[in-house]
Amino acid sequence: MLGLHALGLTPESVLFVEIILVCSALFAIFGGEKENRSQKAVVWSFGIIAALALGRIILGPIPNVQPVTIGLLLVGAIYGIRKGIGIAILVTVLSNFYLGSGMWTFFQAGAWSIVAVGGYIAANQLIKDEKLMIGRLMIAGIIAAFVFNYIVSLSVLIADPSLGVLIAYLITGLPFDLLHAAGNIVIAITLGPSMHNMLTRSLSPTNLTIRSSSNESRVE
Repeated sequence: MLGLHALGLTPESVLFVEIILVCSALFAIFGGEKENRSQKAVVWSFGIIAALALGRIILGPIPNVQPVTIGLLLVGAIYGIRKGIGIAILVTVLSNFYLGSGMWTFFQAGAWSIVAVGGYIAANQLIKDEKLMIGRLMIAGIIAAFVFNYIVSLSVLIADPSLGVLIAYLITGLPFDLLHAAGNIVIAITLGPSMHNMLTRSLSPTNLTIRSSSNESRVE
């Protein structure tokens, strides 16, 4: 985050960016079909957002270890792209209210949105016959850790658009990337099944069904 800290953005600028992010996220989650705005759908969506944000805050003292990455892989696989991106953005903004907000929030929200999209693309590999494939989730978690950290590291280019700076930053952050990947493995094993069951169960009260093809929206 060094590059973004160096920008010295005003609190007003940061707030403006976060308002745009929140509005975009709310539209992604609750826009479209009427079922997306039913009381039960709204409660489940905000419950998932709160659970992931709280989990990130609680595990905050452990560098780069949090349940958000694995959670968003599953959210993307089960809820689809739109809700996956919306939930990714709101989890980032909400948890950063406590952990610290700044322009880096935009990069984190973008990176976790891509993680959710990856979960959607890999949905048929992560979930087979309504059964969570934990081994594949672990592999996806490892890949997602490095993708996330690489995207967030691009922030240094704002203050100093030099390839050398980026490479040095990536090398310095490698131990934290490994911690992120290791944390995702542990969370996939310990919390993955519970997350999968919770997300799957959340669809039933809203009369939503999961599509079987990854080429279509996962939720209708």
